[in-house]
Amino acid sequence: MITTNIMNRWALLGSLTLGLLSVQPLTSAEETSQIPISPPVQRSEPDPRFINYTLPAGTAFHVLLQTPLSTEINQLDDPVEVISNQHIYLYEELMFPKNTRFIGKVSQLEPPIQGREAILAVTFQEIILHNGEKLPIQAHVRTPRKDHTWGGQVTRGTKPYLSTQRVAGIGEYNKVVFGGPRAMGTHITIPPGEHWTIILDQPLSITKARAEQF
Repeated sequence: MITTNIMNRWALLGSLTLGLLSVQPLTSAEETSQIPISPPVQRSEPDPRFINYTLPAGTAFHVLLQTPLSTEINQLDDPVEVISNQHIYLYEELMFPKNTRFIGKVSQLEPPIQGREAILAVTFQEIILHNGEKLPIQAHVRTPRKDHTWGGQVTRGTKPYLSTQRVAGIGEYNKVVFGGPRAMGTHITIPPGEHWTIILDQPLSITKARAEQF
């Protein structure tokens, strides 16, 4: 059995609820148009005047050294310049004409020491186009060593010894081997005109005008 007291409370709650609804009328069409909304996302269409190319990592450039290098004279971060010795194409599109400049630096240099030859490495950071535009790159020079350096070989000993060698089917023979203290290493010298191959370490993006002339 519901008491009068409880019924009165329900009636009071109902009147309060109706009162709240009465002060929140539905938004009119005019008010709705004034509510700010986020603008639609704009997607820019490719500019038909230009075309984008990407040269993948591992792309090779054949170049000629313009800067003389020596571990006896050069210092770390000294500038190094090479030029392309042929036109460089991507499919049928000329990317870089002959004599395009590549700018790099001496990235590793260690003088010779007793027991080890000098060490030299060069990396490249920039291509300068014929119109003066500069393209940032990351590239190294292909060398006989896996770490892209020259030198670093261990020198041989300074004292000769005769060593008896035995070869199956041939027999024994004496061979001169070197032991004792190792020899002093030598400097590395690379003259201008050397043919190098530069390898991209990172992809290179190029935007060109469709009618661009070099």
